[in-house]
Amino acid sequence: MPETGENPRIAVYGLGAMGLDIVRILHGRGADIVAGIVRPGSDKDGRLLGELAGLPGLAFPARGDAEEALRESAPDIVVVTVSTYLDAAQYEIFATAVRAGADVITLAEEMLYPFATDNPLARKLDALAKHHGVTVTGTGHQDAYWVNLVSVLAGSTHDLGRVTGELSWNVDDFGRAVAEHQRVNATAEEFAQWQAHTQRPPTFTHYSLYALAAAVGLTPRGTPRTTTEPVIAERDVPSKALGTTVRRGRLLGYTDTDTLDTEEGVTLSVSSRGSVYEEHERDFNEWNLADSSGRPTLHLRDSDLDTAHTTCATLVNRIPDVIAARPGIVTVDELPQLRFRPVRRTP
Repeated sequence: MPETGENPRIAVYGLGAMGLDIVRILHGRGADIVAGIVRPGSDKDGRLLGELAGLPGLAFPARGDAEEALRESAPDIVVVTVSTYLDAAQYEIFATAVRAGADVITLAEEMLYPFATDNPLARKLDALAKHHGVTVTGTGHQDAYWVNLVSVLAGSTHDLGRVTGELSWNVDDFGRAVAEHQRVNATAEEFAQWQAHTQRPPTFTHYSLYALAAAVGLTPRGTPRTTTEPVIAERDVPSKALGTTVRRGRLLGYTDTDTLDTEEGVTLSVSSRGSVYEEHERDFNEWNLADSSGRPTLHLRDSDLDTAHTTCATLVNRIPDVIAARPGIVTVDELPQLRFRPVRRTP
């Protein structure tokens, strides 16, 4: 693992809405940002990172050649904010950073618990990271609000039978690609066709349930059961991500509900609604715990959240934990309790 001292050298791979918010948070904390990387062919290739992030002080260009950028900048850790799943393209992004001798921290949802689906690329990446003596970890909003907080809540009860979560997030905060993924502006008929004929990858919450089970000390039995319901506009609603208005009767997004049984008899369930918001709506996470008889015991609600920003801030606060972790893929249940990192300012 690289010796980094108090201020590691950080590269950011992926300069969309989330990557640029992370750049701004890092810059505001006085972090040593040494490179901004985009995919080859991106229209951001060659543009100044400061121009992209609205930070004039970052006067070096974003680079489309990742290998060259990493070789020249020699980061201790690479932040990756490119896509959700560990597919061949995402693997190569991670592997490029690992081969450069850098730790990796990512917002890719599958990487929160990539062994949940027995993905062979996860095993390959784990071996590669161990070979190079570096760490790869997935984190984000779910680290704090779907794993850490809930596992602490569960730790305050002596009889646990069911954990039920409900959460909502605004598609418009995450850009066009996520809006298209959530089928925003599709008709009900188009959504039904998509459901009937599309082989979907696991949901975002699929991986979170496995991470939560690990954090609470539970053993998954089988795989999660998933149901999906459309969120239909009851009136015309503008979508910032798509730059259009979603007309009444069309989709604002959809809700996935995943349920995981465990060997210990505890059932874990999460409903995640990702949709374009009307003006009055806000992000929230709500969790309810019941005992083995079904009696409600504990309740936690986090209201009026900024899910996009907490996702980025969680990643930034996790950087020291990832740098200090053992080599290989390390999931968040293995890391220390998530905490705030105060900025040490000189007088």
